[in-house]
Amino acid sequence: MNEWNEFRKEFYGKDTIERYQNGLIDFSPDSMQDVENGDFKSYDEYLEVQKRSSSKVRQFFELCYYHVSGLTADFKGQILRFDQRKNKVIFKRIMVNGMYGDGIGFVGKKDHVWIDRTGFESFQPGDCLRFEADIYRYMRKGNGKRIDYGLRNPDNIEKIDSYEVPTDEQLIDQQIEQLVCETCRYFDHCYFGMCVTNEEERFETLKNFQPGKFTPFTVMLAYELEYRFIMQTKNFRCDPTKPNFPIIKKMLEICQEHPVYYVGNPQEAFVKMLFSDKPRMYIE
Repeated sequence: MNEWNEFRKEFYGKDTIERYQNGLIDFSPDSMQDVENGDFKSYDEYLEVQKRSSSKVRQFFELCYYHVSGLTADFKGQILRFDQRKNKVIFKRIMVNGMYGDGIGFVGKKDHVWIDRTGFESFQPGDCLRFEADIYRYMRKGNGKRIDYGLRNPDNIEKIDSYEVPTDEQLIDQQIEQLVCETCRYFDHCYFGMCVTNEEERFETLKNFQPGKFTPFTVMLAYELEYRFIMQTKNFRCDPTKPNFPIIKKMLEICQEHPVYYVGNPQEAFVKMLFSDKPRMYIE
């Protein structure tokens, strides 16, 4: 039984949203009704379409859809052109500003987004705008069925002078900062992201582990440094014939260079790694 079949079997028919590859799978049967222009022959097909879509969706729109209250977020974008035939406006360099339920904000980006022209009639190509909009799921049917996320019902539209979308490095830094907080033993003592400890060394260690990337191995390193769950696992062996051997070996060498002041509960570490409070956005 392959990875997808095992994953599908575990959550089939449940009212839950789980990460798969670089996207999310909504297992709730009722969520089929939330897809605009959705055309599913069955619940099984709905899951297969989500699987096919998981690595291609607009990730930061998906993040806002499931984790921002009211499905509304703040955007900045530059008008590329208007499509008179489709009555659409095409934005390039969309910047996403969102906020989690705990008050911690995040940023994201996406290039080339189509929105209904209504509300943007008085603006011109090249204009930079700030606006709010609802995020929704819809079906793409060209070249096979696929679910994606779009923007509609723009509100509070205003012209701005300029803006900057976050770089990939800044998005990686954002994920590492979130991971450092997630694994910190004093996390519950912080208030609205105000850190009570100095975690600069941990941040630099994680950032330099796989330069230019944020992967599941970055997460493993953060949890091993904090919990030492691999160190506590008896008879752990790193198979040199496996393709991931070099990165795991590097991870263990980094951990050996850091002193061990205490160890955490391995079971707690595994649960938190698999079910983080905030979604992770892997960047490779």
